[in-house]
Amino acid sequence: MNPMTSEQRRDLQNLLGFTIAADPDAVTRTLAAVRRAAQPNADRLAVTQAVAGALSLTKRLLAIEEAYATVRTTIARLEIANARGHDDYNLHDLAAELERAGIDLKTDYDAADDLARAAESEAL
Repeated sequence: MNPMTSEQRRDLQNLLGFTIAADPDAVTRTLAAVRRAAQPNADRLAVTQAVAGALSLTKRLLAIEEAYATVRTTIARLEIANARGHDDYNLHDLAAELERAGIDLKTDYDAADDLARAAESEAL
């Protein structure tokens, strides 16, 4: 997958304007609306809901692209600093930098910790 460029993300944001990003439940509702709208006897409401949902999904995907770009650039910046001998960043530093950039991994840490505990229990 090729990530969007910053210019593409900016252009898409301008097109979407104040569209609200879909929450997880809206993703399911949008899929249902798209299926209804694709039926031969689809009414105008189904098509309207599908289009509105598509805009909301696009906004969600844009937010994901932004977060992905932040993760990529943060990793690249820290890796280049390490490679050039400017610093010696580690995973804790990476996590702290991502948190400063608005990417909260606390839930991911909890899930990883649960998996580690389960693996340790199996080893016993």
